Amino acid sequence: MFRRQKRAEAAAETARELERRALFERLAQRPDNVCPFLALADDRVGYRSAPTDEHRCYAFGDPAPLSSEQQSRVCLQRGYGNCPRYLRGILVIPTDELEALRRPQPMPVAAPASPAEERPGRRRAPLLLAGVLVLLLVGGGAGFLLTRDRPAAVIPPISSSSPSASSSASPSATVAATPPVASGTPLATPTVEPTPAPNDTFDHFEVSVAPGSYTIYHIDAAGNLTDPRSAVFDSYSQATVTEVEAPRRSWLVQNGDYAGYSYVAEQSGPFRIRRVYLSPSGERRTDYLTPGEL
Repeated sequence: MFRRQKRAEAAAETARELERRALFERLAQRPDNVCPFLALADDRVGYRSAPTDEHRCYAFGDPAPLSSEQQSRVCLQRGYGNCPRYLRGILVIPTDELEALRRPQPMPVAAPASPAEERPGRRRAPLLLAGVLVLLLVGGGAGFLLTRDRPAAVIPPISSSSPSASSSASPSATVAATPPVASGTPLATPTVEPTPAPNDTFDHFEVSVAPGSYTIYHIDAAGNLTDPRSAVFDSYSQATVTEVEAPRRSWLVQNGDYAGYSYVAEQSGPFRIRRVYLSPSGERRTDYLTPGEL
């Protein structure tokens, strides 16, 4: 009975492996300007060469609809590897599947060993190797996400809406984006702005994003996220936002192409929020909220 059960489990695992192999062999044959997570709503491996409402993103969670702008500027371009959804997706799929997406070659499927042939010594080394590869992959991907839009100098943020009296009168430098423009307008690399001084006055909040794609939402009276939309940026950008506590904590965009939509922590992508202060002479000074304050 035990051996029959083991054989049945091995057969089921082989069937699943063959199905995955067929899927990722087909994905690996795609042109290098088509994201492997892009597919049709009713066909995981099918896609169109031009934007269409039939396309969905299969990076993680339920297949997500995509705007035509997102498809034409990200999903159907060689630079899809910088998309936040793609970066999150490759952190959660198995290592062998990831390798199949990165290299256009079939995934090897080993024939299941019979119970008599299975020995602990033979199984231990592949398992340890797979564990090391997963740790390296997750560590490297997470490190990229955490550092891709981090200021060059690490400066403790001001915890309240007004500058602390104990702050240094001589402002230090922090990396910030250039002055507000319409969302999606190409910008140069981040410029340097000073941090707040004791006599500065808080003016407003700004959302700051690096090049890539972000998901923004409308929020109904019950706090539900509705009408998701992909916000795509060619370079570092920002817009004025208002802090919203209820019915759901979020950051409501006030200007630019995406006015009226909200950024939501852990839902929209790796956006950042910073406080903008004005000195007595009108000079801008900024600092960033910590992730826990989002």
